[in-house]
Amino acid sequence: MPLERINPKGMYQPNRNIYSQVVKATGGTQVHVAGTVPFDEDQNVVGIGDMRAQVLKILENLETSLNAGGAGRADVVRINVYAVDTDAYVAEGAPEVIAFFGDAKPVSTTVQVSRLVHPDWLVEIEATAIID
Repeated sequence: MPLERINPKGMYQPNRNIYSQVVKATGGTQVHVAGTVPFDEDQNVVGIGDMRAQVLKILENLETSLNAGGAGRADVVRINVYAVDTDAYVAEGAPEVIAFFGDAKPVSTTVQVSRLVHPDWLVEIEATAIID
């Protein structure tokens, strides 16, 4: 199912072109991915103190989860990012997210939080995808 990604005229343009303002989907099956964190398979935190390393591990885990649900990165229509330091996320993590999604940018919300469940997590990302 084709997804239409829209940045309407008359709206502000997404900061650093990291997301789309609107993603239009018609029909299809939804795949919801829970908040994804920088754990390896043995629940070791990857990249303690390193935003970029944590985002890269999260994107790897996110792709694994999407694939398990029959989706891929181009099917993602929304991400929610929770970061303990949004400045660090924008500087170090967002470029990796931009590269991960390429031209198929989902809508995105980034929220700064005082902490995440595990004290060594700097960021957590959840996603929604739509497939045929």
